[in-house]
Amino acid sequence: MGQLKVVLITTGGTISTFDKGRGAVVARDGAQLLRTLGAERRSLRVKVIDFARIPGCQMTPELMAKLSERIARELRGAEVAGAVVTHGTDTIEETAFFMHLTVASAKPVVFTGSMRTGSDLAWDGPRNLLDAIKVARWPRARGLGALLVMNEEIHSARFVTKGDGLTVSTFHSPACGPVGRIYNGEPMLLTVPALTRAMVAPHVDDNVAMVTAAPGERWALDEALARGGLRGMVIAGFGSGRVPFGWIGSIKRAVEGGLPVVLASRTGAGAIDDPYGYGGAHFLRAMELIAAHELPAHKARIKLMVALGNRMRGAKLRRYFEEEDTEGRTAVRPYGRGRGG
Repeated sequence: MGQLKVVLITTGGTISTFDKGRGAVVARDGAQLLRTLGAERRSLRVKVIDFARIPGCQMTPELMAKLSERIARELRGAEVAGAVVTHGTDTIEETAFFMHLTVASAKPVVFTGSMRTGSDLAWDGPRNLLDAIKVARWPRARGLGALLVMNEEIHSARFVTKGDGLTVSTFHSPACGPVGRIYNGEPMLLTVPALTRAMVAPHVDDNVAMVTAAPGERWALDEALARGGLRGMVIAGFGSGRVPFGWIGSIKRAVEGGLPVVLASRTGAGAIDDPYGYGGAHFLRAMELIAAHELPAHKARIKLMVALGNRMRGAKLRRYFEEEDTEGRTAVRPYGRGRGG
């Protein structure tokens, strides 16, 4: 059999933009993106699927679920090496993480985008796209879960986050750094994440609130808790997971009433725990809050939506967040089946 093909799935974003005189808008489809690679395209075998044409800020959990199903279906093909997804960088880390949780194939799912528009002199889109395609067909990328490839770096979707609104070096992984790099146009693997992926079906329950602790903030938590039909909450606390003292009573009542509450750090990284005796993270975890450990709040929200969509509750939900296996390389293990998982 000849060279395996890569499935290119476009969703829009800055990588697909072009300035037509009134500012950059999403305009390029997948075939047009491939043409920007010039002669490099001749060595590539690519199937194009135009899934959506939206800016990253318009992505939703429902679209993520549909995208997951489409990716999984495409990866079943024996002639497919992996998939590349072009995406707006505003929400690329959430969508990539959603795929990391729900696409069970060992084949690479590689996300990429650009920070500069297609009308900019130093547009980073073609370089990022070419690098992503090379990683998606690279045998050493198998079994790593969803990846993000930009700025000649390879990041795990489990750890990567956006750190700057404009610079091309915006993506970083605070807990561990990139898993690989692109040198002279070729990928190199530097490290392998030790955490296993507990796979779930791409079901979501999206009525999940996210609240960020702030000095003197009195109303945000109670306003979020008053939302109709609320199914879960993520709190981005100070430091390693602390909140204003005035929040503790409301949190306690919510948890006692059966609301799943996940505690993250507004720093975006680090373990959720501390030695303090005045209502810190250790105290909150004793109240049955769930620790997000190394997940920024916005990604913890995605994970909670998926967990609730798969009907996880109680101890099972806590294990899903707090007991990621750290023994050995990244293996795919199922976590239940369908909505009953």
